[in-house]
Amino acid sequence: MTMTEYFPLSPIGVGDWEIEAFGSLYCRMALAHSVSIYALTTHLRTWWKQKHPDDDSAKKNVTNAMNPMLCGIGPNVATFTNIVGNATGCTTLDRTTLLSLRPAISQNGHALVRKGRAWCPACMADDVNSEKQFYDRLIWAIPAIKRCPVHKVALESTCPQCGHAQAHYHHLGHMELCCLCKKPLLSDPSRWEVVLHPLPYEKECLQLVKEISTGNLASVAEDAYGTFVKEFSDYLSPVGAKISRHTYRAPRRPQKARETTRPRFMTLLKRCMAFGIDPTDLFRDPVGAAKSACLLEFARLDLPPDIKPRKSTELIGLALERLRSGLLESDYDQLPSLAEIARDLGVSKGFLNYHHGLICAEYARHRTGCRNKRTAKEVKNVVAYLRGGPIKKYPSAKFPSHDHLVAAAVRDVGVAVWIARRGLGIALKEHSDRHAHVK
Repeated sequence: MTMTEYFPLSPIGVGDWEIEAFGSLYCRMALAHSVSIYALTTHLRTWWKQKHPDDDSAKKNVTNAMNPMLCGIGPNVATFTNIVGNATGCTTLDRTTLLSLRPAISQNGHALVRKGRAWCPACMADDVNSEKQFYDRLIWAIPAIKRCPVHKVALESTCPQCGHAQAHYHHLGHMELCCLCKKPLLSDPSRWEVVLHPLPYEKECLQLVKEISTGNLASVAEDAYGTFVKEFSDYLSPVGAKISRHTYRAPRRPQKARETTRPRFMTLLKRCMAFGIDPTDLFRDPVGAAKSACLLEFARLDLPPDIKPRKSTELIGLALERLRSGLLESDYDQLPSLAEIARDLGVSKGFLNYHHGLICAEYARHRTGCRNKRTAKEVKNVVAYLRGGPIKKYPSAKFPSHDHLVAAAVRDVGVAVWIARRGLGIALKEHSDRHAHVK
């Protein structure tokens, strides 16, 4: 079998952020050849084996991939973009995936792409109504994208008919049909969720996909973030370097020597936002991005230092005296909280815990114990009050409900409502047990 026997398909939307995902092109290829995705995969693997008998990279079936868009950085994606590119003669298939980011992010590609399909229902409705070819966009595969930037509508991922999450494409490649019930995925506009404001990282992801689509980001620097952090630290002065280490932490490193890990995609986006740089600039030129970040950091260092006044040593002794005197008190009403003690001394609770951590913990336990004793005493008084008469008159015109008994206990005993309810529960149980015994 020769290469000319496959139709020369090209991805839709090349050069724009709406470029087609590779899995979508793969479905269109199956439709063009009037076979199922499984049959097309088997056919391509056989064809590739005949042309390259020594290459056994295409062992797995892409129809079982966890990401149906096939646009991550895994080995299956690299293998089948290469095979399909050779079979169709298309040289721009690498732009339908995020494979170009592989040297700069974590090898497992965690949180890089979704584990299922997601689409804009408005885009699907426009294409179906205008009889255009609907296709999945590469941007929809990124988990940080929650809405369509064009229609301001939240992306959908489940069938409106059966509610099944679209973990795979339709077996014949119909992108507008459910993979389970085979019914249309087109939903009623009344179900669409409008999202007017952009979510975090949407702008950065759109710019990143556009750069990949135009071919400007065909390759990225190896361990771009690691290079950036190193250059950033080297450019800063000793004061600036100290700030960078405590403010912008590098990715965690494994325990084994000479092994390094690259950051996850979402982690890298967050770090770029913290540094105030564009992710595409980091991928293309980490050294230049480090210089730009240093200029921003030096601008921050021009601000006058804000040095807080130190507390006098006398306050440490006064705080210790207040805590020790409180431990000798047994009346809960005479025991202020740690926050009240700190406020009286003009310090914070952190100041007390820092200088007298053990005695602060002991004081808190002592205060809690005194509060529990007072609560038990008040509950006991409520029970005694109810035994003395009100519980015997329940139910009656004077006490027709529990609320009337509680109100009487609050008024006559002088306790809180929750204390009165707790005492009422005990009194009612004793009253019912006594009547049951008499019967």
